[in-house]
Amino acid sequence: MQRLWVILLSFNTLGAVTVLFEPLFPSDALTARDSSQMTGLRINLPLPDCSSQPTSCQETALLNQLDGFSIRVRAQVRFSAAVNTATLPDGVFFAPLGAHQAGDRIGIDEAVYDASTNTLYAKPVSPLDQASRYALVVTDSVHDAAGNPVGPDPAYLQCRAAHLPHLAAAGSAYCRALGSALRQIVPLAAPRRVVAASVFTTMSATAWLENARAAILAVPPAPMPLPSGSVRAADLTGITLHNQTGANPVRMTDLTFPFDPALFNGLDRLVIGSYRSPNFLRADQTIAPAASAEAVAVPSTTNEVFFNALLPSASKPAAGYPVVIFGHGFGDSRFGGPSAVAAALARAGFATIAINAVGHGYGQQSTVTFVDKTGASTTLTAGGRSLDLNGDGAIEGNEGCVVVTPIAYGARDCFRQTAVDLMQLARAIRQGLDLDGDGTPDLDGSRMYYAGQSLGAMYGSLFTAVEPAVRAAALNVGGATAAEIVRWSPSYQSLATDMLRLRTPSLLNQGATYKDDYALPGKPVKTLTVAGAIAIQNAFETVEWLSMSGDPLAYAPHIRLAPLAGNTAKPALIQFARGDQTVPNPANSLLIRAGGFEASAWLYRHEVARARDATLPANPHAFLMFFLGTAEGQIQLPDQTGQLISLSAQLQIADFFSAGGATISDPNNALLTLFVGRVFEHPASLPWDLGF
Repeated sequence: MQRLWVILLSFNTLGAVTVLFEPLFPSDALTARDSSQMTGLRINLPLPDCSSQPTSCQETALLNQLDGFSIRVRAQVRFSAAVNTATLPDGVFFAPLGAHQAGDRIGIDEAVYDASTNTLYAKPVSPLDQASRYALVVTDSVHDAAGNPVGPDPAYLQCRAAHLPHLAAAGSAYCRALGSALRQIVPLAAPRRVVAASVFTTMSATAWLENARAAILAVPPAPMPLPSGSVRAADLTGITLHNQTGANPVRMTDLTFPFDPALFNGLDRLVIGSYRSPNFLRADQTIAPAASAEAVAVPSTTNEVFFNALLPSASKPAAGYPVVIFGHGFGDSRFGGPSAVAAALARAGFATIAINAVGHGYGQQSTVTFVDKTGASTTLTAGGRSLDLNGDGAIEGNEGCVVVTPIAYGARDCFRQTAVDLMQLARAIRQGLDLDGDGTPDLDGSRMYYAGQSLGAMYGSLFTAVEPAVRAAALNVGGATAAEIVRWSPSYQSLATDMLRLRTPSLLNQGATYKDDYALPGKPVKTLTVAGAIAIQNAFETVEWLSMSGDPLAYAPHIRLAPLAGNTAKPALIQFARGDQTVPNPANSLLIRAGGFEASAWLYRHEVARARDATLPANPHAFLMFFLGTAEGQIQLPDQTGQLISLSAQLQIADFFSAGGATISDPNNALLTLFVGRVFEHPASLPWDLGF
């Protein structure tokens, strides 16, 4: 014990503000051994009072089935008294533990300080690697309110000494691991002294989807075109969706597409078909938890998933058309965004194929009617996948994708099941998809690409990272994390409010609404001033952790930087818009930074375009798809300026795929520059403010 007391005295902690050791979070002290998990661990958080905090109790029970902490975990560091918040960014950091990661130091971001409890809450400035060990480190660069360096808690000093030979037997396994880790940590902190640290393990975020990909091989896709499901573009004069918007009683609402032949130039025909995909979703639209090291069981049920294939008018190559799988946005369907970009892709020789994401396309009784030049009409099933999840009798166009009650899973399982459906579609294409019945494949499975807008860019990140057949991807106005987007976006404030209101007890702290008092990325540490804000922040952080296995942030690094097993590095074009009010710029920047896409990101400067044409909508989110909007049951198209902007972005994607992802063209073409100006740029730095 003599050496321990020498260590204690050497820090001269008498009277100093200290870093409280036991509340340090995250920490592997809050885990249990579990051989069924890839990390060998399972989260083991203490349950709150389940009678007074039933929602938190259920969430904790779910977290306790995970095999590690979030790759964007929010650290908690509590001090015995007030500290100078300006010193926190220099004195608190994350450190990788392991030979392949050693030598790195990861700073903190989105930091807030709760003066009522003297607690710092902060995230890593970039996502951590999955299934890896890290340390949370606090040094004496942190100063108290009087300007003195903070000191260590005696409990920390005793724990760190457990690696000493004469104390090893008595020390806990966690303390021995911490003491061993300090050999890597101390050099990173030099010349400052480490006054507190914890060791923790991150979760295997992509494990379930990788395991599901192996499971779906047992389910034949069995694709088939629908009878009368082939429609020539040149013969069409009108398309109307009859959307099922009510469940009890059944109600239908019509939506008519404007038919401008110029917008379909290059397309030969639309073929509607379906295939079978294994259904991992339960009745509540969630996927059952599974240990990360165990195989995923093949589901006993399958879904019939409908697709639209839009074929070019150019002659078909011998192996079939190269194909772009297109993912639509939130509230859209396979008839919307995919149709808007298909003609531009067709003029470059690409077929486009699309499905409805989980929970999209309105009810199952939805149909679509095509009218030709003779006045004849053909009505087919539209393959809607929305459902009345909340039991109010109405069916929204995205209902069944986002789960907010009784536990807020968000879009996690919507994304994972949709990625499964896309992997099954890719299998059908590779096996030879015959759309015209001539016995030969119409799509070339060896030249398969992915493009997605908004929600489609998000679930498309999962699909692109896991599916080896995808050669390159174009992700338009996507972002991460889903929880951050809901918090930052005006478009989703009602969703965030519902999530907080439906908890027991409710966390709304402003009457019928809320104020969370978060800090944006890249900002100084924010001292909280709003009562109830910490409870709201903790709820959002729990949702983010629970959702991480289906969040694009977890998959973006594996598209190019660190390919998953069976995959190779894939090029990705990123398009996003300044001042996007649906997927705000900090979320775009998080995804770009996570995937290392800075060199391939292009920013659309909507404020520049609006200065030339004030009729453009305030929100640039739909710039890829002609800024499509709806009014009185009709889809509205923009003026010439909006069309030029959209076509320029679409052409950039077509050029990118034509080059196999090897080069990215400048979308500021001569016609766009003449009428609008240069409105696209490769940003010198990523935007971290909202811009609206």
